[in-house]
Amino acid sequence: MRYQDYVIKNGKFVGKFEEMYQKFSDPWGLLCENNKKVSNLNYGIIYNYCYQIKQTHTRKLITLELGCGYSQISYHLFKNNFKVYGTDISKTVINKSKKKYPKIKNNLFVSEFLNFKLYEKINPDIIILSDISWYVLPELKKFINWFKKLKKNTYLIHMLPVYKKNVQKYGRDYFYDLETLKKFFKLNYLSSGYLEGADLNKHTYFIASNKKRKLVIKFTF
Repeated sequence: MRYQDYVIKNGKFVGKFEEMYQKFSDPWGLLCENNKKVSNLNYGIIYNYCYQIKQTHTRKLITLELGCGYSQISYHLFKNNFKVYGTDISKTVINKSKKKYPKIKNNLFVSEFLNFKLYEKINPDIIILSDISWYVLPELKKFINWFKKLKKNTYLIHMLPVYKKNVQKYGRDYFYDLETLKKFFKLNYLSSGYLEGADLNKHTYFIASNKKRKLVIKFTF
């Protein structure tokens, strides 16, 4: 089986992430040198947004990466003076991440997506959803509603590939491009756009706030 068969197959969600990480050491190809340029560009947007928010604060900011996988994003931010936390549904990948990045191991958790008690305990300034929204579609509305009700001004950085009309079979009733994504989330958007990807997909990105903010965020990566 391909690693994709453990995630979405024939237009249906499978979601066997624990089995996938047990059978494939690098299912997303994020640790592969051939994909380093692409992943660096995606991550670069996240880092860029985090750095711009950081400039508006004097204290150390807290980031929470949901579906963190191997935690490269969180570790990079940790090295750049953020206090970082990460969660993933897979115990296997969290254990691997703790071994790879021991300096942040106490801040990495095995967790379901809607673990609001944990999130509120962490009290993040920035929440990162990098390429996981397709895997939590039925839960996204609850997450968005929770995010909007947070008393603290909190930012959401969102990355997600979208697919051509004749390619996408799963999730089209939720969204299928940047416009429908933003309509679905209904947040206060500070910056958004597309990264050109492969022939079959484009990568969307946006940063939003749960409060009405006048903060100017620019894509300068």
